[in-house]
Amino acid sequence: MTSPARVSLLASAAGLGALALHAALRGEPGLAVIGALSLGWGALVTTGVICPWFEMYGRVVSHGPAGSARVALTFDDGPHPVTTRRVLEALAPTRHRATFFVLGEKARRHPDVVREIHAGGHTLALHGDSHDWFHSFRRSRSIRDAIVRAAAAVEAATGVRPRFFRPPLGHTSFTTVRGARLAGVTLIAWSSRGWDGIRGRRPEAVVERVGRTLVDGAIVMLHDAAEHDDFEPASVPALPRIVALLDERGLTSVGLDALLGDLAHPPSEAASQKS
Repeated sequence: MTSPARVSLLASAAGLGALALHAALRGEPGLAVIGALSLGWGALVTTGVICPWFEMYGRVVSHGPAGSARVALTFDDGPHPVTTRRVLEALAPTRHRATFFVLGEKARRHPDVVREIHAGGHTLALHGDSHDWFHSFRRSRSIRDAIVRAAAAVEAATGVRPRFFRPPLGHTSFTTVRGARLAGVTLIAWSSRGWDGIRGRRPEAVVERVGRTLVDGAIVMLHDAAEHDDFEPASVPALPRIVALLDERGLTSVGLDALLGDLAHPPSEAASQKS
């Protein structure tokens, strides 16, 4: 099914094209008209990239089904030998399990931490091979190759090949969607986030923000490491209070594979296109 945002993208493209053609036929393709059309198109396209839950460019899973009192706590930008282990230690005595979107280059540096994530009963997923801020501008096959390299690092450490991919920054373009399909992984966004990856963020603010959207079926985006490993994300000290919120609301955090069920599988044509 085509998302409303994608319909809007196609309709807007057609509308802007018609306006440009009309202006050209009237001999009025002035800078003001061209500028206005370009700004409108650019704003629409950019919104689709930075708001992946709109599914403007293709299928992206941003929340799970309601009705089972389950959510998915997810952590980006690890593994890190100190902060990731603090997250694992906080979750170990609880019934809650999480999904870790790891970077391939860090997984190669810290395969022991990757193994500890897996041994703790958590789900391993991919965040790219490096934290490439411009990945949404890359060619589909370049994105595919980066996903495959990251998956190989996780598989070498654990014997498990991840099935989920969250792009760096969450930015999702046509080439991101195509690259994920070529790699045979499911694109994941979020329905709740703590903005904890920002230096100086207070744990209390993270708990408050997550608490506003922590509902049945939520996919919560947090961080177990900083992008450059130069500070501790606020979600690490905030995690015990987030776990307490889950318990108060009768919710259980599970791995994405358990939360999503059939939604966890990538489009059928993707699995045969790995290389």
